[in-house]
Amino acid sequence: MAVACATASVGCRSCDDKKAGPKRPAPVSVGIEPARAAYVTNNGSDSVSVVDRLGTTVTTVSMDLDPARHEAPHHVAVHAATGRAFVALAYPPEPGKKRDPHAAHGKSEDRGQLLRLDLKTLSVDAERDVDESPGEVILTRDGKKVIVTHYDMKRAMDVAAKGGASPATMFARILVFDAASMSLAGERPLCVAPHGAATTPDDRAVLVACYGSDELAIVDLTKPELPVSRHPLGGTPGVPGVPRYGPYSVAISPNGRVAVVADLESSDLRVFDLDKRAFRSDSDVALGSRAFLPAFADDAAVLVPLQSPDGLARVRVDTRAVEAKVAYEKGECELPHAVRFAKDGRAYVVCEGDHKAPGAILEVDPKTLATKRRWVVGVYPDGIDFGD
Repeated sequence: MAVACATASVGCRSCDDKKAGPKRPAPVSVGIEPARAAYVTNNGSDSVSVVDRLGTTVTTVSMDLDPARHEAPHHVAVHAATGRAFVALAYPPEPGKKRDPHAAHGKSEDRGQLLRLDLKTLSVDAERDVDESPGEVILTRDGKKVIVTHYDMKRAMDVAAKGGASPATMFARILVFDAASMSLAGERPLCVAPHGAATTPDDRAVLVACYGSDELAIVDLTKPELPVSRHPLGGTPGVPGVPRYGPYSVAISPNGRVAVVADLESSDLRVFDLDKRAFRSDSDVALGSRAFLPAFADDAAVLVPLQSPDGLARVRVDTRAVEAKVAYEKGECELPHAVRFAKDGRAYVVCEGDHKAPGAILEVDPKTLATKRRWVVGVYPDGIDFGD
């Protein structure tokens, strides 16, 4: 009964009476045209900021649908053609006193939500339940499907603490929704704590970084059962739930020939050949910092945000050369989390900050990495996408 209820609960509140439906706020005019806007999720202040990329204006709209809870909006995917954005609410536990600023990430006890927002007002026009600790939210490139992963490390730790269970019992699900109807189009248990995801240019597959099991999963989106292949990052992975490499995110080159996997625990970048469906031998690039969510500048170069110490690197994937690297001072970009490119070729870095005061967005030169502009947003920003 419990398993059936959990499976059926996507889009259904009858199985979880702890959460009321969103209290949809009155529409607020954002006042920034989507074509020049960047949309930023502020995990720590339960809000979404809209940045005027060609000016100085920042408009912040509350996502605090329930004052008694911490919604923690986590990542955003924008579909400009339909005027909609998709945001996950993670509902994490309150952070403890650990030094790790991400200690609560992946440890939620409550299911999350997927919201669909109107770009001009950021009001909620649809919502669906998802599983605990939603990790990544992306759209297929045609805008027809919304994909949600779940960075559910709590599940992995709970299973490991009991001992003797199959690693498959640690697996969190990948969910695929129809973007227009918000109906569930596909789901399956995937791997241990899947997080970052990227679709191939033809939308036939999605690549997912499996943090808790040190592997890259490739999911076939052309079949309803979502067949999957798994590719270990190296010859000496950690045990499930205790990763040695800790793949956190994945990015695919514009030509669709290679992907890079960014690793937290081994502080490196690994190159995956999509034609051969294998990691390139000796492809890891040591970075000396935890690598978060990178983005390709072109088919050969990728920009990688770094933490501990904080910085940004430009890496050539064919030669493994670090072409440029900058270190960030505390007041400029503390805890760089993600790099993203708008369609006009401009590069942006999401800076988490100290999770207490507002974070920032930087526009950077994609070759020299020099900072060109800076905007202050909400507390703990962690996702960005564009309305162009």
